[in-house]
Amino acid sequence: MQPWVYIVLVGVAAILYALLLPARMKEGKAEQQSLKETEAALELYMADIERENEELVQLVSSIKQQSQTNHAAMQGQISDLQHQLTELQQSSLLLEGRVTNEEKRLRELEVSVEKGSYAKVSAIGDPSAGAEIRSIQPEVKAKPISSIKLRYPRLFELHEQGKSIDSIAKTAGLQRGEVQLILQLAKQEESV
Repeated sequence: MQPWVYIVLVGVAAILYALLLPARMKEGKAEQQSLKETEAALELYMADIERENEELVQLVSSIKQQSQTNHAAMQGQISDLQHQLTELQQSSLLLEGRVTNEEKRLRELEVSVEKGSYAKVSAIGDPSAGAEIRSIQPEVKAKPISSIKLRYPRLFELHEQGKSIDSIAKTAGLQRGEVQLILQLAKQEESV
């Protein structure tokens, strides 16, 4: 082969290489462009995830704050209920004391009534006892009998009107059990 053929062949190879070089560069640029697009998409995705995480943290903190508020409200209600329970126990003790006092007074009244009737029975056979009975009777009559009806006139007025125990208690400002007790004591007084 002649040297000029070699030169031509080398020239043709150089031209071909020069023609292929821009195509390779375009492929490299396309890969770089694809890589940049992927990086941009990943950055957007990471920004979205970070924003959602911040929203989640805010939501959790608001739920925690609401839970603490609810807890504090419940504690307040519990302390109020405990206070009410203490007051109810104290009023129950007071009512029990009143009932005990009323029972003692009723027993004393029964004893005084029994003594008065016993004196009458024994006085029938003894004329000197009659003067003694007459002296005892004015004392009994002069001593006012503490009638429950006199102490609670409004309560008995409502009862005579046919009102229920609950409505009487509400109107009179008393407890239901207290109204029942007063009515029972009045019945016992009437039967004596």
